[in-house]
Amino acid sequence: MTKNLRLVLFMLAATVFNIAATAISFIILMLLYTALLVPHMPAESAFFGLPLLFTASIILSFFAYQKLLKRYLHKLQLPGQD
Repeated sequence: MTKNLRLVLFMLAATVFNIAATAISFIILMLLYTALLVPHMPAESAFFGLPLLFTASIILSFFAYQKLLKRYLHKLQLPGQD
């Protein structure tokens, strides 16, 4: 496998992972939001939490991607290289 093909496959896998991590974290945050906060809020103001949840899910997926990328790159390092 050439370097370019490996890079393309890695970028595709990273993109799929990032989209999936964002979707999963958004669903989890939405479930927590609706179970814990929405019952105690007025109906008119409950809608304003959605942009915050979406932004938080993007940030969480970014940190998860960054952590996994560091772990993956550390695993690829050959012995004797710094």
